[in-house]
Amino acid sequence: MSARVAMGGGRAGEGLRDEAEVQTVASVERALSLLEAFGDGADTLSLAQLAERTGLYKSTVLRLAQTLEPRGYLVRTREGAYHIGPAPLRLARLYQAAVRPEDVLVPMLKHLVEQTRESAGFHIRFQDMRLCLYRVDSPEPVRDHFRPGDTLPIGRGAGGQVLSAFGDPPAPALDQVRERMVSVSRGAIAREMGGVAVPVFNTTGALEGVITLSGLASHYHDDAVARFSQLLLRTASRATRALGGDASRLEAALLRAESAQSHPASLHLHESGGSLETHQI
Repeated sequence: MSARVAMGGGRAGEGLRDEAEVQTVASVERALSLLEAFGDGADTLSLAQLAERTGLYKSTVLRLAQTLEPRGYLVRTREGAYHIGPAPLRLARLYQAAVRPEDVLVPMLKHLVEQTRESAGFHIRFQDMRLCLYRVDSPEPVRDHFRPGDTLPIGRGAGGQVLSAFGDPPAPALDQVRERMVSVSRGAIAREMGGVAVPVFNTTGALEGVITLSGLASHYHDDAVARFSQLLLRTASRATRALGGDASRLEAALLRAESAQSHPASLHLHESGGSLETHQI
């Protein structure tokens, strides 16, 4: 081994340190995979279930669990199963204290504008209204004019559709929006304007708000809608994770959208006579 080190111009023992560092990282990855195995309704898992979900040997799972348990990351039940302990909650509180939603969302909105040249916004529900919290305007001279603090009726436009679909209670007529995680509108707010919106979820799994793209309705043809929808789903997944939420539903919707890209079936939502109608286009 010393000859190989000498030939490489390294110092004695350097290779051993590198190998140890790789092994340490692998150990951390295995420990994290154990914590990430919980979820999707599986709050408590047996040793065998953890081994199956992580692909690790039971002996490895047991050693990792015995390391994580004293530090509060795992709790062992009387039956010998495990669930998440209180330590991650403390880390989550520290993360939430350090991160402001504006710091997460506004850079993402700016990036969307750079990618699409459409206006991007983040909206929440306020009583029976849709309230704009953050907004980045399109660089195009002709665009919709909406500012932080502006409100619209909750049922108007793609953003309002998403707020209604994931509201409390959820609007029963918007099952397709909940399935696709995307809403598209043309002419709902102004005849010449269109938009696409997707949800962002918080740590409890509830709706945090919606990210929207908006601009001239002529920009929202089928190919553009497919592209915008995928960009928004990727952005909403990152935003949800950054806010401590579970992005699995958004990621699943993105996979479905990508697989269906060769046969697009965009969702078209608009207002007609005061009622909401859904069309496939």
